[in-house]
This record gives sequence, C-alpha cells and structure tokens, in this order.
Amino acid sequence: MSEDTRTEDRGLIEAALFLSPEPLTRRRLAKILGGTSLAYVDRILEEIRAEFAAPGHGFELLIEDGRAFFQVKREFVDRVAHLAPQQDIPRSVLRTLAMIAYNNPLTQADLIKVRGNKAYGHVTELLDRGLIRAEPQGRTLLLSVTDEFLRYFGLSNIEEFRFHVGAVREELKIDKEEPVEITEETGEKEVEQ
Repeated sequence: MSEDTRTEDRGLIEAALFLSPEPLTRRRLAKILGGTSLAYVDRILEEIRAEFAAPGHGFELLIEDGRAFFQVKREFVDRVAHLAPQQDIPRSVLRTLAMIAYNNPLTQADLIKVRGNKAYGHVTELLDRGLIRAEPQGRTLLLSVTDEFLRYFGLSNIEEFRFHVGAVREELKIDKEEPVEITEETGEKEVEQ
C-alpha cells in the first residue's frame, strides 16, 4: 500500500471518528475504508492514538470494547465544556439526570415520586439525547446512564461521578440527610443515596 493511500485512509478514519455521534467499531471503519482488514484499521488507529496522546493536542483517541472515539483531554474539559452540544439541557432536566446518575440505576416510578410528572418529559428528552437508557422492569422502566453520559461529562465510570458529588457535598458541608418517605401529608421524599 502506498504512503499516499495510507495517509488518505488515516484522514478518512479521523474524519469519520470526528463526525460520528457514537463510537465506531473496527469493522465499521474497515467498511468505510472500502473493506480493508481489521489489522490494517488497528495499525491506523494506533498511529492516530499515539499522535493525539502527545502534548499539544486537545483531544485523544480512545478505544473501548472494540469501539473508537475522540474525546477532549481531561485537562481541557472544564474550559471548553460550555461549547458542547448538550449545553442546551434545561436545569430541571439536568437535575433529573443527576438523580438518575447518582442512583444509577433508578426506576422511573421512584424518579416520578421525587421529581413529579414533569420527569416523564425529562426522561424522554434524556433518552433522545442518548444520555440514559431505559429497560422494562415490571410496570415501570429501569433508567441508567449510558457511555455517552460518561463521555460527555469526561468520566471514566459512574463511581467517579458519585465521588465528585460526594466531594462537593463535603466541601459545601452538606450533611447527608436521612431519606424521607412520601406521605399524603408531606408530599415529599428524598431518594436514598
């Protein structure tokens, strides 16, 4: 294979990864390149990963579970996150997302008890954005965050999110309150954390 072809293939993979709203499998990348071997795709991905890992690049190539995607490097996330497409998420929807993430997984029935009927719309919006997924569980849905949620917030796993929430609570000296059951008299409840 000529150097020009390899350079063009590398550019094509970079463009595909940049434009794709979701991680791309090695097979999908091989197909984009016209049916090349997976070993060839792996070599190109490794070249891209090594180059973008070097200082002077704002994002990096990650490969998880055979899927490749670009992500902003952690040291830059705080300074550029406001430019991300999800910035238009209303505060009330973000609160619903935070509750789902902190309790991950959480039943929709429990969410509605705490957040009220408007949370049905929040769940729909979060599903449309790919930040959560819903699986049937009896007469309700079991809600959990997706890999897109982790990528968007620059997290490696859900425990990292819980750690950050705990650190904020500690810094602000917010005591962990005991859960309150919903009653007809109080009409309130806090989800156990």
